[in-house]
Amino acid sequence: MKRTKAIVIGVAIFALIIVILGLLFYYSYTQIHVTLNDASLHSIDFVPFTVSTFLKLGLNALTGNWLGLAFDLVDGINLDLSFGVTNNGLLPVYIPNLSYDLSLNGVNVGKGYAKIDATVYPGNTQEILALQNIKKTSFIHAINSIVDNDGIIELRVNGTASLKLFGQNIPVPFESTKQISIIDEIKNRLKNQLN
Repeated sequence: MKRTKAIVIGVAIFALIIVILGLLFYYSYTQIHVTLNDASLHSIDFVPFTVSTFLKLGLNALTGNWLGLAFDLVDGINLDLSFGVTNNGLLPVYIPNLSYDLSLNGVNVGKGYAKIDATVYPGNTQEILALQNIKKTSFIHAINSIVDNDGIIELRVNGTASLKLFGQNIPVPFESTKQISIIDEIKNRLKNQLN
């Protein structure tokens, strides 16, 4: 009888430990927050100079459409994105990657992916850097709104961070926005080149 009672108590304690660990893991994984901390212009891909490009430039210069003139020269932009993954839980969390959709001023411009392959410890934030290339053909429909907003780009990122728990991928959705002034970015880039 005493032996059976000891076994039942042992099994109950083991089950309680498993339940407590499960709750700790669940709590830790629900306390993961992903944000877009910073977005800046890395570089601009320019179009090859052709006769039609020259004509478009001349027309925009005559009409005083300087942002239109600038966009006629652009073939694509490269953005530096800085994500912060914060663990407000009680246990370390392993995050292999995150994937996201990007939109500029409400226009979907493509998808991105960042390999993280890191463990984020409780109370810590892991910074993830990603270089995102956006072709002009993807953001052509956003150009008018960028011009109308004096060169301000509202960058919206909707995505999912993949977390690993007991070999299973657990998706954690996130959404973040940042504003970038393309004019300020170009001015800063030119200033840095001149210094």
